Amino acid sequence: MNAPISQAYMAERWFAILTAAVAADPRGRQGVADRLGEGCGRASLSLVLNGKYPAGTGNIARRVLEVFDRYHCPYLGTDVQASFCIEVNAAPVPTWDPAALDLRRRCQTCEHRPGREAEVAA
Repeated sequence: MNAPISQAYMAERWFAILTAAVAADPRGRQGVADRLGEGCGRASLSLVLNGKYPAGTGNIARRVLEVFDRYHCPYLGTDVQASFCIEVNAAPVPTWDPAALDLRRRCQTCEHRPGREAEVAA
């Protein structure tokens, strides 16, 4: 059998998340494909994982990050989806809820805060 082809996207963070998700799912590629939803079938995942996907991987990468990307939240003490971080930072400042306001303040200094990479690079 042919060895997998090495593609540039295989060094990206989303690809590492995808391979870890496939390894952790008891149903393997089919289980991950089911969780990713429409447009990310088992055959597509197999092609991506083997470096033989003929199209751009942008949509698959986006779905992988939406579904499987997790960060450890220092405020909550648990892992949360990256979308949670985005929602907390995009929402209006919750001045009416002390707990939500504490979370928001903590988010402003968190290493995982969306957009922080741009601030650090500047």
